[in-house]
Amino acid sequence: MPTSQRKSPSLFGPGYAKMQFKTLVTTITNLFNMKKYLCLLLFMMLSGVAMAQTNSLATFNLSQNETLKFGMIALGIWALLNILFSSFKLMRATRNKRFFFQMNIYWNIVNMIIASVALYMLLSEDPAALSLQESIKLHEWYIKILYLNIGLDVAYLLLGQWLKEKSKSSPKTEQLLGWGQSIVLQGFFLLVLDVVLAFLLEEKATILYSLIP
Repeated sequence: MPTSQRKSPSLFGPGYAKMQFKTLVTTITNLFNMKKYLCLLLFMMLSGVAMAQTNSLATFNLSQNETLKFGMIALGIWALLNILFSSFKLMRATRNKRFFFQMNIYWNIVNMIIASVALYMLLSEDPAALSLQESIKLHEWYIKILYLNIGLDVAYLLLGQWLKEKSKSSPKTEQLLGWGQSIVLQGFFLLVLDVVLAFLLEEKATILYSLIP
């Protein structure tokens, strides 16, 4: 039997304790490194989610802003065309047509002012800089304004129709008839515009509300 056979460390000897200590240190080090990597991975995931949320919010706000700018430009063009065309036709208009074109001019001067002020406000703001809470408040404010306008548009249509009916029994037949025809026309355009804008903003709202944690 060889006399130089290597002996294994004793269960309670110093060699065994040293080996167990090294194993424990290695295990703790591995766990620490794993925890560090897991924290780094979690941080990267949260950063990616936050960045994606920020990008989605900025995209929504920019899209909403562009939609409203389109609406105000459409209103401004409609107002300008009405003013120019009605001013030209008014020079030769007679009877109820004269009052029709007059009301078109007065009405669209107001439309032009509204479109100009609203467009200036939309161009002045930075929608990409809004927070989620600010975006929700602004969106809900726009929706309320549009639904209020829709209600007013319906009232304009009813008022115009009432003036047309009233003209049949009034000494100011031509005046009331012309005004009624103009208000019905203007109210119908505004109703279509506001309904389209409200629909587009409501459709985009699913993106905004999906960002709420």
